[in-house]
Amino acid sequence: MKRTARLVAAAALTLSGLWLGTAQASAASLPSCTVAVPNLGVFFPGTSSASTDCVLGVGNQSEAVNVLQSAMTYCNGESVSIDGVFGPATKAALVRLQSRLGVSADGVYGPQTRNAMHFLYFNGGGCR
Repeated sequence: MKRTARLVAAAALTLSGLWLGTAQASAASLPSCTVAVPNLGVFFPGTSSASTDCVLGVGNQSEAVNVLQSAMTYCNGESVSIDGVFGPATKAALVRLQSRLGVSADGVYGPQTRNAMHFLYFNGGGCR
């Protein structure tokens, strides 16, 4: 009986490790956001192919970072310099925001954070 329980536990751990490894690999394979992508009246960080499935982290410097910083400041209650540079201050503000939003607070912007955040309407009509 104990042997069976150990085998079941080992199998469960192995399978959960495979599943978690797959999820992390897919997030890591996303491209960096580089531009502002208009979608449904809102600017999102995105790629040159207009995809919003992308990531931003420390070291990124682009129009997409500017969009993220603007959304954090004007729509999500985090005061951060809007300079297009994702540095330590932007990361710290993003970690606080992610924590408040109930998503993984890792300081990396990606699809999970995008789906939880509010962004600026590009006609100046506030946030959504």
